[in-house]
Amino acid sequence: MSDFFSYTRAELEDFLTSTLSLPRYRADQLFQWIYQKRVFNPEQWTNIGKHDRARLADAFTFPRLEPKYRALSSDGTRKYLFSVGSEDEVESVMIKQPARMTLCVSSQVGCALGCKFCQTGTMGLKRHLSQSEILSQVMGVVVDSTQNFQDMFSNMVFMGMGEPFHNYDGVTRAISILNDVHGLALPSRKITVSTAGLVPAIKRFFEEGVGANLAISLNATTNKVRDEIMPINQRYPLEELLGTLRSIDVPPRKRITMEYVMLRGINDTEEDLNRLPSLLKGIPCKINLIPYNFNTGLGFDAPTETTLHRWQKALMRHNFVVTIRWSKGRDIDAACGQLVTKSRREKRQHKVDAPPSVQGKAPESSSLSVLNSR
Repeated sequence: MSDFFSYTRAELEDFLTSTLSLPRYRADQLFQWIYQKRVFNPEQWTNIGKHDRARLADAFTFPRLEPKYRALSSDGTRKYLFSVGSEDEVESVMIKQPARMTLCVSSQVGCALGCKFCQTGTMGLKRHLSQSEILSQVMGVVVDSTQNFQDMFSNMVFMGMGEPFHNYDGVTRAISILNDVHGLALPSRKITVSTAGLVPAIKRFFEEGVGANLAISLNATTNKVRDEIMPINQRYPLEELLGTLRSIDVPPRKRITMEYVMLRGINDTEEDLNRLPSLLKGIPCKINLIPYNFNTGLGFDAPTETTLHRWQKALMRHNFVVTIRWSKGRDIDAACGQLVTKSRREKRQHKVDAPPSVQGKAPESSSLSVLNSR
């Protein structure tokens, strides 16, 4: 049997016609039953004949993830823990905002980049999530949200566990199904992919016209500081990263989001504030200032609110659109930089600072962190 969530609609059409000798339009119907109507029982696919339903039921599995637990924040944010595979776990977050619901999804079990202010980085990288696991994660949240909370996300961000561009193929294939008019039909403008700065993948993202929004986790104005808090900068320093962003053809009316996690005394100085506008010159962007969310043992502090508002006003005087992103879900460890599964909190035996590839391939086993299972 085949994993339904591993197929794009075009691939599903080819499989149905070539292997099952079914009409091509059955792929549209199947996508609608699973992604839009969330009906997983073939007996209820009423616009498909009984004979074809039986053949489809024999051909596919629909491995929707069931939450191991759900935590509910006082601000309405929900955090989900999912088991993937036999031992691994990932977290997803449904963020409640006044005008929309945003789903934050994970793309990897852990993360190889080791950003010093992020709990996920303390896990090391176990593996990529497959396209199917990303979509199963999404559908697990969708079913729980619609059945138990009568809500549904309107926006999605790849800002959960992992570096999305390290798992480029899995993430972009999942996006193609999220976009699909017969799938979840989520417009590209409602999807944002955040990266720490994997330059080759950024170029590929625009060359291939993926269409989703791009966010860059910047977090420093000098290579010295960025090297220290984001080891990926040693491979793709600020000059290369920002030069790439200036050179790419950003579609009209789109803006790259520059994310700046503010760490007191580290990257929130007056010198940093004075440097930032020049660094971003020539890049069509908007700025998100993110006060650091406390993580036990990582040794950083959040800036004062006075500093945050001073930065916002100063950058706005340079004609940037600047938002202070107050994180949701802090009381359940669901805020920016706080995602880490409890079974992976143990210290890593081998640290990986940067991924060896951005072509969608997992690192060789010798480059992986050795993690203790539960």
